[in-house]
Amino acid sequence: MEKKHVFNRFVITILIFISIILLGAYFYSSVEGWSYFNSVYFTTITVTTIGYGDFAPATFYGRLFTLFFPFIGIGMAFYLLSVIGNYFFTKTIRHVAKNRK
Repeated sequence: MEKKHVFNRFVITILIFISIILLGAYFYSSVEGWSYFNSVYFTTITVTTIGYGDFAPATFYGRLFTLFFPFIGIGMAFYLLSVIGNYFFTKTIRHVAKNRK
């Protein structure tokens, strides 16, 4: 049962992370007038803390959104990494325990 729980948490976390990226991209596309691809690119670069600096919000609402969006996106990115790590750690521990028997 635990194995299914870990996998479900893994999938749900990935879906939430992708949703955050897509919703952020939709916002930037609508408010800043960027193409959807450029908006996804900017959102991904922002939440992964790379920040190339080739795009920056120019409108008031775009800048206001950018004040708060990275906290949610970066927090979710770190949580996703911890869930991925936990998934593979748990899988490895089970494999080692199974081989010891």
